[in-house]
This record gives sequence, C-alpha cells and structure tokens, in this order.
Amino acid sequence: MEPKSAVIIDDEPDITTYLAALLSDQGWQVRTANSSAEGLALLEKERPDVVLLDIMMPEKGGLHTLVAIRKNPALAGLPVILVSGIQEKLSADYHAFLERFKHYRPDAFLDKPVDPAHLLATIEQALASAEA
Repeated sequence: MEPKSAVIIDDEPDITTYLAALLSDQGWQVRTANSSAEGLALLEKERPDVVLLDIMMPEKGGLHTLVAIRKNPALAGLPVILVSGIQEKLSADYHAFLERFKHYRPDAFLDKPVDPAHLLATIEQALASAEA
C-alpha cells in the first residue's frame, strides 16, 4: 500500500517543519511550501491525500489559496484542513469571519498550536469524508 501524502502550506518554516515531522513519523510522505503561490504550484504537479493550509500568510493568504483549490476542477475535491493562529489576531469572532468562505468548504479547522493527536484524528476524519 502506498503511503499517504500531504502538502503543508505555511509561511512559517518552524510550523511546516513541525507538522511535516509529525506526519512523517506516522509514515506519511510530506511536501511543504512557504507561500500560497509555491503551494498552488506544488499542487499542480502532484495531488496529495490532504492539504494543511495556514490562513494568515503574506501576499495571498490561505483563504485565497483555498478558493483557488476549490475553483480548480483537478483539485476541487482535495481535503483541505485550515491550520491557523488567526484566533489570536482577530478581536471579533473569527469563526464568523471564516463563515464568509464556507461555500469553498474547508474540510476542517485547527487552531495553532496544533495538538498532534487532534491533528491526526482530524486528518483521518477529512480523508474518510472525502472517500464517502
């Protein structure tokens, strides 16, 4: 059986390294990108089983990336989990902020810092939903 694969898109190298190590330890093949443009280019070349995507990034952020993934027919069904520390940056209810993007369907949302067990369980749920 082929190992599962993930693409992690986050502008913070410490975060991509941490998440990649967590998944690699579980036998995943992991590729990382440190910008929206780099992440979208990577997704054009290879289709992973799941994408972990930061929201707050310089230039084009994660929500732009999510919309680009959902609008691309080749990528539209890809499970995308938003992983962000955005809650710390917004004084208003950040889930209300994210609600504006609900029709682009992120498969899940995780706050930073990410709990490893919760991350793995969330990925498994997203993969099961995508297969259903």
